[in-house]
Amino acid sequence: MKINQGKNVCIIGAGTSGVIAAKVFSQQGINFTVFEKGSGIGGIWRFQNDNGQSTCYRSLHINTSKRMMALSDFPFKEEIAEYPTHEEILSEYERMVDHFGFRENIEFNTTVIDCAPASNNQWKVTTQQGDNNPIEHIFDYVVVANGHHWAPRLPKYGGTFDGDELHAHHYVDVSDPLDLRNKNVVVVGVGNSAMDIACELGRVGQGAKKVYLSQRSGVWIIPKVFGPAPQDKFVRHPMVEPSIWEHLRRTFIPRKVRQWFFGKLAETTVRLTVGMPQRFGLKAPDGPFHSRHPTVSQEIHNRLIHGDIIPKGNIKTLKEKQVEFEDGSVEDVDAIIYATGYDIKFPFFKETLFNAKHNNMALWQRIYDPRFDSLAFLALVQPVCAMMPIAELQANLIADHIKGGFQLPDQSTMMKEMFQYDQMMKADYKPSASHTIQVDCPEYSYYLRQAWKHGKTKS
Repeated sequence: MKINQGKNVCIIGAGTSGVIAAKVFSQQGINFTVFEKGSGIGGIWRFQNDNGQSTCYRSLHINTSKRMMALSDFPFKEEIAEYPTHEEILSEYERMVDHFGFRENIEFNTTVIDCAPASNNQWKVTTQQGDNNPIEHIFDYVVVANGHHWAPRLPKYGGTFDGDELHAHHYVDVSDPLDLRNKNVVVVGVGNSAMDIACELGRVGQGAKKVYLSQRSGVWIIPKVFGPAPQDKFVRHPMVEPSIWEHLRRTFIPRKVRQWFFGKLAETTVRLTVGMPQRFGLKAPDGPFHSRHPTVSQEIHNRLIHGDIIPKGNIKTLKEKQVEFEDGSVEDVDAIIYATGYDIKFPFFKETLFNAKHNNMALWQRIYDPRFDSLAFLALVQPVCAMMPIAELQANLIADHIKGGFQLPDQSTMMKEMFQYDQMMKADYKPSASHTIQVDCPEYSYYLRQAWKHGKTKS
């Protein structure tokens, strides 16, 4: 096995978060190498990415506004749609990479097959290109940016199904990879992908014959636009410094009171504008607004009131070419699409080192494992906002740590704070594999900044 002395910092993955870290590091004079399994940047936002990890279906648009996706020093072009397509998002990140000039730091078609602690607090990173012999690199610091929306999670039901089944991860359009035209299809899930796909299949004359939307539990649904404003217009961009008012309310108003107030405000807005989900035949939301990730859809209500989508409860059992639902109804079904989320996986770490069983993986500030101060996890959160500015904020803190301007707390303090935060989040959200890394964007970015400032005073 060939041994190669690598650069100072390794970034695993050239998705949007990975290239955001690369942008920050290049601006701050940090030597780095990005290893990317595929032939291009973009990760899940590269349609039919040859790294096999894209979640893009052909019609995909993001569910946060372009304002919330923009980086602090690289706004999207004016002509880009308010809620861009995956093509537009990828084109802007391609432009960003070229603008900041670090494409030569990315090694494409390179898979990280192993990452393990080495001596002197360093890391041994083993990569492979195609059938070539593996290469070992020694890095001073590793940033993990391999994403968490690429390993499909499938539910288990009793019985057997003789029709076609696929996870939403593999869905492209109504005829690819399955021809679903004039077929009876069940879409399982109530998240963004489930409702997007159900809406697409429910377009009369263009999609399936019948579309059933199977829900295990109810969820709050918000449109992309409330009147003249995008739904996230009044959410602070994570890269914008908190206002004095935000400092005051987070200091003097108890957290539970703030949650209750803003939750009731959001619920009232939904009731008065688009209406409650049960008005359209869906299940009532399973808990208050802040207790689970809301679904964003501008189209689902239209499809439901026109009968293009038939709401159903959870699947009770599979019966060859039929599906029985929890209400006892039985429907003839040709195909099932599972929009049931993803598992967190790190194929390059040994399970004895990191194992996110049931998607549980506590980290200090959602970035650091207290055992290792030369390893950082980037964008390993499920935010109720765009991931990109969260990644930029985290990358700036990581860069400051690499350069010595920010000092992590001692291990015992990190463990205590990590456990407290993890328990607080689990108490906030409904128990679910989808909520284990959930964060509220303004709150998370606020307290991350506080921890950063505290670490600077001690350095």
